Amino acid sequence: MSEEKEKNIFELYNRKSDVVRCPNGRAIVRKVLDSYAQAAVNLYGIISRKELVDIFNKQNIDQTTEEEVYILLLPIVLKEGWYCFYKEYIVHYWFLEDFDQADYLLKHQADKPRYIPEKDEFLKYANEYYVDNDNWWNVHRFMREVFDDVRAVAKGYEEVRDYITYGNGISELGPILDRHNLIFNNEKQFEEFINLIMLAKNNTRIWENNGYTPSELFEILAKRDNNIIKFPTLQKEKIGRNDSCPCGSGKKYKKCCAMIDDAKTAQLSSEECRLFYEIWYGLMGFVNEQKSVIKARIKPEYPNKVSDIMVHKVREVLWKKPELIDEYINKTELSQEKIDILKLWKTNHKKGMFLILEYKPEYAVVIAPNEQGEDRLYGIKGISNSLANTLRQKLPASIETVLLPFKGKIIYDSFLETFSIGYAEGAKALFREMYAKAAEHGIITSLVVPGTKK
Repeated sequence: MSEEKEKNIFELYNRKSDVVRCPNGRAIVRKVLDSYAQAAVNLYGIISRKELVDIFNKQNIDQTTEEEVYILLLPIVLKEGWYCFYKEYIVHYWFLEDFDQADYLLKHQADKPRYIPEKDEFLKYANEYYVDNDNWWNVHRFMREVFDDVRAVAKGYEEVRDYITYGNGISELGPILDRHNLIFNNEKQFEEFINLIMLAKNNTRIWENNGYTPSELFEILAKRDNNIIKFPTLQKEKIGRNDSCPCGSGKKYKKCCAMIDDAKTAQLSSEECRLFYEIWYGLMGFVNEQKSVIKARIKPEYPNKVSDIMVHKVREVLWKKPELIDEYINKTELSQEKIDILKLWKTNHKKGMFLILEYKPEYAVVIAPNEQGEDRLYGIKGISNSLANTLRQKLPASIETVLLPFKGKIIYDSFLETFSIGYAEGAKALFREMYAKAAEHGIITSLVVPGTKK
């Protein structure tokens, strides 16, 4: 919208001609209402007058109406501008430059429940810098410890803080760090930074979730209706064989990752794939029965009828308590082959973030620190598809998963969390150096004997 059009919209819903003196005896109510309005727009971005009135009336002895909200708050809107009226709503001052974004936000809030804390907690959000957890400050502290330039950290953190609250893909982080010349010394620092960012982001109250954190809303919607949440999957576009390869090598697809996909050597065989899923879903079913994580019954069959998002919840319980694998073995009739595989899963799984640096015909090469904190290379096979075909991302690519030993190979536990990060040339040069140094120890292709070389 043009600036003139935005001004006309503002004046349409915030008319100076409607300003009247504060009615007798309502000055205190106006002050409290102002705090409620500021808290609401900071927490939700936008709220209808009706909803604001409902919240106010439930938490206060003095009552108000939608009409009175307009009368009492209009002078404050015109004088201070922290929020304004738009249609039947009250909106954050951010929308003064583009009211279309307010309509966009409403669409994304639709059908989501609203987070409404008790009065004392609710009014704390009248301060736009109020945060109800320490995750933001942990990010700031980490940046101060890692980077020497205090001024660059201060400016960079301001942008990182906005990203945590309003940002989308993690690819937005790279330019922020580059702008302020904030460079990590090693991958371990970068991994810890991303973990802190994701922890903060998953526990930050955001407008699109009506004030709920992503973690809270996930739990609420999963309980309310299992079909509402879809486990995030990569939407694969068909790649022409003469198109540029999505891994970013600069080669044509047919001369690069297509050769890996066609050879099918970077993934399990169909028999191995079926065996893996039979063991995996059998284990998931047992964990669910023991811990009552979800209502659905997970059967040891492939393909499975239970949605990935539900299985993922069970998977999280397993890796917090891997000893459940022993219970499964002791209480279930299994073949010796499956027992041997399960025992190795318990003792030799490797959970964490990994950086994919190269796709080879036999596996994807990732780098990660070993138990001694030394960078090592691991060759990971896909399950039903190669990682190159599963991810289709430019390298280097960051993933979070659990690596598992399987019949002399390294695979993952069927769940990958990806981070679409664009790396600057300086970071890529560092990764190449790390790769070369780690390659001196070979590529580990089995988790059973740590340090095995190929």
